[in-house]
Amino acid sequence: MNKTGPPSTSPALSALLADVPGVENVVLCTEGGMVHTLARGADRRGADQLSALGSFLFSGAGRIGSLTRYGAVDHVVIRLRGGGSLLVRPVGEFLRVVMLTRADTPLPRAAVALDRLVQELEGALPARR
Repeated sequence: MNKTGPPSTSPALSALLADVPGVENVVLCTEGGMVHTLARGADRRGADQLSALGSFLFSGAGRIGSLTRYGAVDHVVIRLRGGGSLLVRPVGEFLRVVMLTRADTPLPRAAVALDRLVQELEGALPARR
């Protein structure tokens, strides 16, 4: 439970949600699946669920990379039979962006928007020492 208050909202996440048709939710979470940052007006319960699931899936995919010679995970895309997709991208070492889209979402457009968001968020992270 977050004892410091609710997670912050992000204009960058809010803009992606508004600009890409069919994106239902986008959330920045920790590698442990806790919500870090939400889009303005996002459903908190949905964000909690996406954070936990996205982090779990990314971690599982990471195990594949560590068990094979193929290396670290760049992104995870899950296409759902009933429509829609779940996309997960790392942001730095300890954060993940998780995006849920509807079936009518142009997936290439969503992926490009997600790439831009990741670059913007990584640029805002403090430099590691």
